[in-house]
Amino acid sequence: MSLTGLDQHRAGRLLADRHPGLPAVVRAAVTSAAQGNPLALLSLSDALTPAQRDGGTPLPDPLPAGPLLDGRLGGLFRSLPRPTRDLLALLALTEAGMSTVDLAHAAARLGTGLDALDPAEKAGLVRGDRTVRFTRRFLPALAYSTASPAARRRAHTAWTDLGLARWGTSAGDGAHAARGTDGGAPFDRLARAAAARGQWSAALHAWQRAADAGSDPAGRSRRYAAAATMALRCGRPNLAMALSRQAQGGREPALTRTVSMVQASAGFDTAFTAETNRASLSSALTQGQVLGSDGREWAAFQLALLGSLTHRPEPARQALDWLSARSAPSAALRTAVLAHLDPVGRLSEIRSGLAEAAGPAAAGLARSTARELTWLADAAWRIDDIALSEHLTAAALRRGGPEDRTHLSHASALQVALMVAAGRWSEVHTVVPARLREAEREGLTRYGVSLKAQLLLVCAFQGRAEQAAELLADVRRWARTYDSPHHGQIASYAAYLLTESGAAAAGGGSHPPLPPGPVSDVVARYAYVDTVRAALARGRTTLARAHAARASLHGLDGFSADMRLAVRHGRALLAAHDGRHDAGALFRSAAEAATAASRPFARGRLALDHGIWLKRQREMAGARSQLRFAHDLFTRLGAAPWQESARAELRAVGVSLAGPGAVPHVDPGRPALTAQELRIVRMAARGLSNQEIADQLAISPRTVASHLYKVFPRLGISSRRELDRALQELGDHT
Repeated sequence: MSLTGLDQHRAGRLLADRHPGLPAVVRAAVTSAAQGNPLALLSLSDALTPAQRDGGTPLPDPLPAGPLLDGRLGGLFRSLPRPTRDLLALLALTEAGMSTVDLAHAAARLGTGLDALDPAEKAGLVRGDRTVRFTRRFLPALAYSTASPAARRRAHTAWTDLGLARWGTSAGDGAHAARGTDGGAPFDRLARAAAARGQWSAALHAWQRAADAGSDPAGRSRRYAAAATMALRCGRPNLAMALSRQAQGGREPALTRTVSMVQASAGFDTAFTAETNRASLSSALTQGQVLGSDGREWAAFQLALLGSLTHRPEPARQALDWLSARSAPSAALRTAVLAHLDPVGRLSEIRSGLAEAAGPAAAGLARSTARELTWLADAAWRIDDIALSEHLTAAALRRGGPEDRTHLSHASALQVALMVAAGRWSEVHTVVPARLREAEREGLTRYGVSLKAQLLLVCAFQGRAEQAAELLADVRRWARTYDSPHHGQIASYAAYLLTESGAAAAGGGSHPPLPPGPVSDVVARYAYVDTVRAALARGRTTLARAHAARASLHGLDGFSADMRLAVRHGRALLAAHDGRHDAGALFRSAAEAATAASRPFARGRLALDHGIWLKRQREMAGARSQLRFAHDLFTRLGAAPWQESARAELRAVGVSLAGPGAVPHVDPGRPALTAQELRIVRMAARGLSNQEIADQLAISPRTVASHLYKVFPRLGISSRRELDRALQELGDHT
């Protein structure tokens, strides 16, 4: 009989029955290794110590097999020839198997050859031609657990020699590493060599094994601390926190600084509490040497990000002060911190920093690390440069690779926010559930709520009240519990949109509060037009004018193309409300700004408002044109409530559509572009190459070229230089 393993849900239930309260990260490690095998699930979890099951100490690598697995399969491993068992013990030390070249080199160090693996292959324990790996993920636990202490020592020696042969032994003077000549010294050399070449995963395992093998308590603490910094670089904050707890107790200043840095940075992602995180991140930004990899620049970025989450300038100012005191601060990090501190007041500096790194030559971009690209992408997002932020985020995710993953959760959350802004809402529904499961497995609570907040916005835009209700409750609860006004604003804006669309918003009330002003917060800029609209709807004209005056005072008309559209849209709404004669000119001015804006939902809302105003002025031809555009755009976005509003207004001006969800034809004689074609044309008009456009839209450069080849004749142009003019002429009728 061929039996399938338990699925994730049933595996989780089995573990919950066996060990209630198992942390998500421990549960994920056990379920991943067991691959649904119920015997392995029980045995692997039983073999952990209480501290390991609670997440207080790091999990062994590989996991211990436990008596249940050993009783069923241990005899098979012990019956194999000694050379075979030696190679299997060595293979158990690797996460993704070993190439046959590396395995042959290591086998020679063990005094055998690759043919020693034949008995294991015949027994169905290993497989592979170019890369050899175990057939089941729980088999490394058995291979290592059943190996004798001498076989383990031989495996460790061969693993260390292989790494040193690959990366060499020249790793600087080793001042940042653990000292001593005890059993962990060979691992120290390997860890330094791997870290010097950015092989953070190998350095993590080497320093963790050095600590386990060491006999000197002080040396073990230093090694655990160094391993914790490598876990941060690998994007594993829960493991970093567990390793840092093993390193506590020493009085060495460098050790103290390292533990403080690791726990502050890891805690920001796994145990977010605004005030606690602010204090710990601030105290982590000290001068002086640290062990392992210096992660204080990332901690400085987290501190600046905390300022945006709490709407307080002090954390970003502290991060900027720390950067200013450094001899060679990262220009990319400084740009990102400025964008969190004061995106409006420091706009010219932020733009200058972005232009220097990602200008036409892009020399700085080519040299940037994945973390620096993430900082730059975040800065571009804060100043509403959606196209540049998409380009930088895609480059950061592509360049990071499996080793350097510090930036991964933030870049991933930023990518989803960009999808929301650009109207790629079907992609949000596709990618967010999988990323939420990943966040839960890794215990990344702040990352998880960021994803939920973006999905909530999409559900609000689309009028999905049932799906939005649970998300709204989760985001609101997080905002209240962990003091995050940023998430509170997202929840309030989503509740307002749901109420406006006729959907019930749990606890939202008839007029949920909206962000008060768009000067420094991204969500407030999102909601600016609705803030003005809500004030007018409640008869608070003075408040609406105050919002408009504040936008003018801070020059938000020139902040970005999207903010220019929002400010002009707000002015037009005020003029229409007051019955002023210049309302038509203001709507036309907003429509002109819309041609350069990047948020399609905002363009659709303007067209709907403009069409309604034109209908009231009895300018039916213009009203039909605007309302048709709005209906078309809302249909493509799946924004059902606003689509239906545009549909009702079209019926009022004598336009009958074929049925629910129908997309009306644009006026004859005007070129019609699909949403994908329009995105490509806008990016090309901004100077992006086919490859850059392809990277952002997850399509091939050939597809980009094909779209442009088809679009040029319809626009009446023959080169990219004419795209900007063609888009201006196309106006709102695309």
